[in-house]
Amino acid sequence: MSKAYIYFDEFGNPFLDTETKAGTPSHFIYTAVVIDESNLEKAKEIRQELSDKFRQGSPIKSVKMKIKNRLKMVSEFKKMDFGIFSLVVDKRKIDNENLEDKTVFYKFFQRLFLTQFVERYDEFEIYFDKIGEESFRQSLRSYINRKVFQPTLFNPNRSYKIADDKFEEPLIQIADFFSGCVGKVFCFSHKDSNADQIFELINDRLFVDFYPFITSNYLGTYSNEISEDDIKIGKLCVKIVLEYLENENASNEEIELLKHLLLIYKTDPNRLSETYELVNILKRVNPQITVEHLREIISRLRFKGLIIVSIEGKYGYKIPNKKNDLIGYYNRYLKSIIPMLTKMKISNEQIKKEYFDIDIFKEGENLELIQSFINAMDYSIIE
Repeated sequence: MSKAYIYFDEFGNPFLDTETKAGTPSHFIYTAVVIDESNLEKAKEIRQELSDKFRQGSPIKSVKMKIKNRLKMVSEFKKMDFGIFSLVVDKRKIDNENLEDKTVFYKFFQRLFLTQFVERYDEFEIYFDKIGEESFRQSLRSYINRKVFQPTLFNPNRSYKIADDKFEEPLIQIADFFSGCVGKVFCFSHKDSNADQIFELINDRLFVDFYPFITSNYLGTYSNEISEDDIKIGKLCVKIVLEYLENENASNEEIELLKHLLLIYKTDPNRLSETYELVNILKRVNPQITVEHLREIISRLRFKGLIIVSIEGKYGYKIPNKKNDLIGYYNRYLKSIIPMLTKMKISNEQIKKEYFDIDIFKEGENLELIQSFINAMDYSIIE
């Protein structure tokens, strides 16, 4: 494997007070653009061409870039081979007081993020844009070199450098650009109205991790191999969503919800979108949205045939990508249905014990169904 050149930048800031500090991004995002040594000259040529074309020779900056130019630049960059790796940190879910310190915050998340490159590549150079005072940069550089990687006898060609993106290492500008792209997709407070277009263009190069790292607790055991049934389930569930999005009768809230669930499915199909996350997404089209309203929308979509599951023991929703998603979803309701039927059975038997001529289950056609369900449940238990 040849040497990897890794350019590293951020979106957002380390301030954890996202509620009272106006304009503070809800998420902090680290993005690394990884370029193989064989593509390095091509990357330099494309960066210079785009700088001349869109910035009159000035450094490429993601801030305030029009969507038309952004999409054109993504397409131009994709003429070379590279990968985009991002760590999306939900600052609202951080409860570690130590991370309120800016220095600790940067050290912690850089260490967390950079560890993957030590595992992926034998030889690399990492370049990170200058931030803060020289004393801070020196402290950060020393910490990363000590804690994340050190050149060894077997891997001597590894380095971490903090450089200016204008004069010392212009390719950091590519990381700035793509960090902005990822931020406009995954930072809820700063999500762009054109996030879908951005995501579709970068998705084939994008690898995303989310912090906090949440492992879904599904019922059943997943194999690392995707079965034919799982593939069929995933394709069908996505197809149903896409067909519904073409429906002229779909409401703005439904469209926004389904587009976000599709985005998460394409990024990490095992991840559940938590309730508060979906509420924040829907507030873009309806500022008055509540958790109850969200649940009503999901219930309505389910009655229309869309398959959106929630899993026992976890908060949130997803589009299924495996058979076990549906097993977990059905079991979740089964564990509610059986106790409900049992409680009705007990109460009805108590009344009949005292007044044998009164049977509430015979007081209406719908209520007779309850007795049928109880009979089926009892028969199943006996079997």
